[in-house]
Amino acid sequence: SVSTIYTTGATLLGLRRSPYRIKMFARSIITTATLVTYFATQIHSFAPSPKLHGTSKGISLALHKRNDENVPSNQSLSRRNLLEAAPISGAALALLSFFTPPAYAKCTDIESCREVGERKIEADMKLNPIVRLSDGVQYRVLNTPKSPSSNKVAEGSNIDLAYSITTASGQYMYSKGFGFEKVDFGGRQESDLGLDSMSVALGKHNVPVGIEYALMGMGKGEKRRVELPPGVGFETSNWMPEPTTRRGKAQIKEYQRKLTGFGSQPPFPAETVWDIEVLQIRN
Repeated sequence: SVSTIYTTGATLLGLRRSPYRIKMFARSIITTATLVTYFATQIHSFAPSPKLHGTSKGISLALHKRNDENVPSNQSLSRRNLLEAAPISGAALALLSFFTPPAYAKCTDIESCREVGERKIEADMKLNPIVRLSDGVQYRVLNTPKSPSSNKVAEGSNIDLAYSITTASGQYMYSKGFGFEKVDFGGRQESDLGLDSMSVALGKHNVPVGIEYALMGMGKGEKRRVELPPGVGFETSNWMPEPTTRRGKAQIKEYQRKLTGFGSQPPFPAETVWDIEVLQIRN
């Protein structure tokens, strides 16, 4: 089917997840097809014969010469070459039809756009609802546990945790074990994904209390995104976990200034957003 050819071709060309590349690829095919077609139409000394001849290498297009005695032989050869290239335009246009992304219906006014957006949000919420905990903590599941029957995080559990912290506006602060930082591995600086983690003992408050709330019930391999109000945030864990990079230290100082206020800026109860992943559980 067309959809199968499109998906297979796009995957082979590395375009499946990049609409921009598909668009540029399609544009280049259109340009090539247009140029070839233009030059082919300028050739009026030869015309394609409706008769097709089979050869051992395939089917070739038979060409016959019009009654034009004033055409030099060297010019006819050039025109013949161009004319033989003319079928490329048809092939290119056919190929383009397979690689052009499918068109989707668009909303036509503000009200219909709002309805479409609300339906998408509602469908997403049904598939992955927000779970609200005490003290304003809430989370959504990003990845389910590797095994539904695996051990769950409980009070007193010791776990290996990977985390990434951003501001509520999405500005990156610092992380551990998510692949955003570098660690020394065999004398080289490597991504810390799978190489670094934090040991957490539930109830010891070496992570904020709100994160302990969100960790409860998580399984090995599960990942959650937690919105953490400042009331159950860093101040409840004595500002642990601490950043280790210069950028992270600067970000945490900036966050502290927001909470306490500075200059003419009053204190602001800014939330942080944590992506947390349980790597190992030892109950």
